[in-house]
Amino acid sequence: LPIIRTSVDHGTAFDIAGKGCASPESIEFATQAAAHFTKQVSSLSR
Repeated sequence: LPIIRTSVDHGTAFDIAGKGCASPESIEFATQAAAHFTKQVSSLSR
């Protein structure tokens, strides 16, 4: 793929939506992983 794609490790979690009990850890990790992979790919193309 010409893009870096990450996602959370769980589903949509509709069962806990709006209850204030969801943890942001999964999306934070996915975002950090995308940033890490972007740096790796960028260094390969130089």
